[in-house]
Parts: sequence; structure tokens; C-alpha cells
Amino acid sequence: MKTMDQLELVFPTKEYKKQVEEYLQEFIDNGENEIAGDGGLDRIKDFDKWLEKVQNDLSTETIDKDRIPSTVYLTIRKSDKKIVGNLQIRHYLNEKLLNYGGHIGDSVRPSERRKGYATEQIRLALEKCKELGINNVLMDCDKNNIGSAKSIQNNGGILENEVYVGNELVQRYWISLKKRFVTNPNDMEIVKEGNLKIKTFNNSKFKGDIALIEFSKMYQPYMVENINLCMADNDYKWLEFYDYSKKYRLTAMYNEKNEIIEWYFDIARKIGKEQGIPYEDDLYLDVVVTSTGEIILLDEDELKEALDRMEISTLEYENAYKEAEKLIDMLKGKKDELQEFTNEYLKIMIGDE
Repeated sequence: MKTMDQLELVFPTKEYKKQVEEYLQEFIDNGENEIAGDGGLDRIKDFDKWLEKVQNDLSTETIDKDRIPSTVYLTIRKSDKKIVGNLQIRHYLNEKLLNYGGHIGDSVRPSERRKGYATEQIRLALEKCKELGINNVLMDCDKNNIGSAKSIQNNGGILENEVYVGNELVQRYWISLKKRFVTNPNDMEIVKEGNLKIKTFNNSKFKGDIALIEFSKMYQPYMVENINLCMADNDYKWLEFYDYSKKYRLTAMYNEKNEIIEWYFDIARKIGKEQGIPYEDDLYLDVVVTSTGEIILLDEDELKEALDRMEISTLEYENAYKEAEKLIDMLKGKKDELQEFTNEYLKIMIGDE
């Protein structure tokens, strides 16, 4: 997609009536009677009635009973304000949408296809999903719709399975929005000066990548307000350990005197690497070891909410607890060993030895 063809998502309003009617007619003239993600436009065909439905669909208070709230967007090309596509984001899943439909349905008008717009409008939709608190997005497409599958894959879609819906073979993809790449201090608004260094290790103690994040100068400290704990300030350091054989990422946090603040373990679906950059695909639960050796399990409520919203499976829910429990058992009474391990690599990474 060319820079001049930048897109934006716009909630439909009356000013788009003529454009929306022309948009619908183009699909009909092309022999297409169904438009994915249009909020029922292809069925209602009356703009005013459709707009009223789209507005009612935003909330459980106004939507029809037993339906899931959703938001419809028109995809507008900025250069000429033309509608080039549309999409619908369902705010959460039910059993029906889990099996077929997913969080996002989308279409590109026939005359604007094969220009990269489908990939870009999905990317924009994923930003809206984050705003809605959706962390794991389900999308599907007919297996023979290669273009649609590619646009989902281009946005990180991972194929879970293929299922028959009637006579059609449908591919189901998940897109994780909990994938967290290595922390770059220069991407943080509260950091004035920072540095990131990544080094690969392959020895008896650790195999994988370690990132040293140095917070040289801060505009303001990074605080955990509810416990009044400073996680980053001037000359603080974090070490992030990416062991690609594990289901957790360890972050060791140090103050300006290189004294440990805490060890933070993020339970993960996967520890991976893309284009040379390590990441962890977060699975909500976290295990913290304090500087005094206390072990704390965090974010059980987030894990349960993800299960209730059908963004994770029962198996993933159970595996997150199994991994956390295994980690807690391993860490009990091992604070000194943990400190010795991370201190050793802190010295290596800052170049003291």
C-alpha cells in the first residue's frame, strides 16, 4: 500500500449515506450479495434503518436480545475520503462466534482489491480491539479465500484449525495482542535517555537471549502506585531473560546501586523471536519474587476474565496455572540462588567481566 493511500476507520454517520449506498451497489453489481462485517447492510439495504441498527449494536442496553455488542467501521482512504472497505468488531465472543465468525469481519469493495487494503484495515482494527480490552483476536475465512487468509497472516494470525461450516471449509486464526517484544527504553515516554543491549548465550547455566535495559535518565520514575514501589528511575537496569525452551520470561530489576528490586516472571504461551527481536506471548499470570524472597502470584483475575471472554481455551487456562505452580515450587527457598544467577549476568552485560 502506498503512503498516499493511508487509511482510517470511521464510525458511520449520515454524511456517508450517499457513499454507503454506492458502496453497497458496487457489491450487488459485482454479483456479491453478502458483505462480511457490514453490520447487516447487505440485508437491510436501507441506510437510515441500517445506521440505527449499527448505533443500537454498540451496547447491551440497546442491542437485540441474545446478540453480541459490536462496532462497525467504514474504512476511508485519507487522500480522497473514499470508502474502500468496512469491518465489524464484536466486543467479545459467544459459543457461536467462537466456532464461526470470530471478533472481526471485514470486506474490501471490489474495485479496490489487491492493493493491500485488507491487511491495513485489519491492522487498524486490531488497534481498536486493544482499546476494547480484547487481547486475543479470533478471525476466520473460507480456505479458498487466499487473499483473506494472507491479510490475516500478515497481521500475525496463527492457524488453529479448519472446520466445516455447512459445505465450506473455514480456517480459524488467532492473533495475539499480548505479544510483548523486548523492552526498548527509548520507546517509553517517561524515559529521557536509555540504552538496550541484547546478547546471546549458550552455556550450562543459560541458553537464549538476555537483554540489558538501562534507564540512564528519566522524566519521572516508573512507579507501582498501589504498593509504592519504584520499578525504574535514573540509572536503574532491567535484565530480560528469553529462554526459548521455557514458558516464562524472567525480568530482574535493579536500582541505581545495582541492588535487586524484584524478579518478575511472565507466564507465556511462547517465548519467541521475530526478525532477531525476542518476545514473550503473555498468558496473563505473573509470579513475583520480592527482594526479601516472598513469592506472589499475580493477575489471576485477568486470566479468568480472558477465559470468560473466550479469548483463551480451558486448556490454556489450566496450563497457565500449571506453569505458575511449577515455577513457584522451583523458586521456594531459592532466593539467594536466583540472585546469584541474575547478578552474574548483570555483571556480564554491563561489562564488568
